[in-house]
Amino acid sequence: MPVSPTENVIRFGLFELDMKSGQLSKNGSRLRIAQQPVQLLVLLLERPGEVVPREQLRQRLCSQHTFV
Repeated sequence: MPVSPTENVIRFGLFELDMKSGQLSKNGSRLRIAQQPVQLLVLLLERPGEVVPREQLRQRLCSQHTFV
């Protein structure tokens, strides 16, 4: 399920992610989720079935001054 930049909502299983607002829902109920996990979820949804290298995770989730 590739994600195109024009899609606003991605559905997977019982979940729905609004890409614009970063809002995650399950069966229509909003779930509280911090920004960093939302960014991780978006990255994984953009590349379904692929292994995402640690360097790409670090680039997306950490500032350049964070050392992991």
